Amino acid sequence: MTLALGVLIGMAGCSKFGDHDRQPGQAFLDSQIPAGLSPQYYPPEGFVWGGYRAGALPEARYGVASPPINPRAQVLILADADYPAEVYFELMRQWLDAGYGVWLLESPGQGGSGRYLLQNQSVFIKSYHDGQLVARDFIRDIIKPSPNKPLFVIGTGYSALTALSLSTLLKDDNLKGFIGYDPYLGGPIATGEPWHRDAIQPGYWGAIAQSWQMSNPDLRMRQKSDGWQKQMQKAYADLNGLHLPLTSLRNGAQVLIMEPKTGNTGQANTASALCARLPRCILQAGGDPETLGASANAFIQAQLPIIH
Repeated sequence: MTLALGVLIGMAGCSKFGDHDRQPGQAFLDSQIPAGLSPQYYPPEGFVWGGYRAGALPEARYGVASPPINPRAQVLILADADYPAEVYFELMRQWLDAGYGVWLLESPGQGGSGRYLLQNQSVFIKSYHDGQLVARDFIRDIIKPSPNKPLFVIGTGYSALTALSLSTLLKDDNLKGFIGYDPYLGGPIATGEPWHRDAIQPGYWGAIAQSWQMSNPDLRMRQKSDGWQKQMQKAYADLNGLHLPLTSLRNGAQVLIMEPKTGNTGQANTASALCARLPRCILQAGGDPETLGASANAFIQAQLPIIH
């Protein structure tokens, strides 16, 4: 982790750019803390941004922070396309306090990550496999989990599909858990409205996202392109149909789907059916963004005694 932090600091120091001189495919690594933002939503102490490029894909934006003690485990947060990655700083702080090293990763074409060639101001991805490829290679090349520092991967909303699919794609005994919080469960996806200072997205993370977007125009992508919508629908269909190699059947990683309590019986049944198709999956009902940190920590803690 120390070496990775050093590399990141160097990258962050030479990657400062504004909206007008930003190069195609390059990640945005200079977000400014909004005025009046509560400190609990600030970047954690020691946090740094970096860029990671998998093959010829646009540069993915990532960040990392380490606790003051030797980390007992590592957590990778896959950012949802609905929000800039900055909304997860509060979660990062909670898991750092628990003694974990925490990483944050955005897929190309969303948030502050690099854009695809000819991409407009809408969230875009050529193939949902791009997000899987970036996360897979990032884990192997940058995080490099080990027996002493095993990795847990969490995704929320649309990124939960990537986190859950990695549980079937990666064979690594040092990956011990995959969490999908409030995963997208198929069906139509709204294109959404263009960003506006007076149009705040609903929900807990919506207001936090708005604050960061007010101060950072590079983070204002909100609308979903038609191509991105189709790729997310395909990602869910393939995961739900298990059109993926189940290499993880040979290792012991635990899978957790956390479905918020909405009173929607159909949605709960769909989440249960998806969980039944995944190896070593358990479904946990209830919870919200404010309690996600504690709930995920309980899941991680339950796996650690098995590790050690």
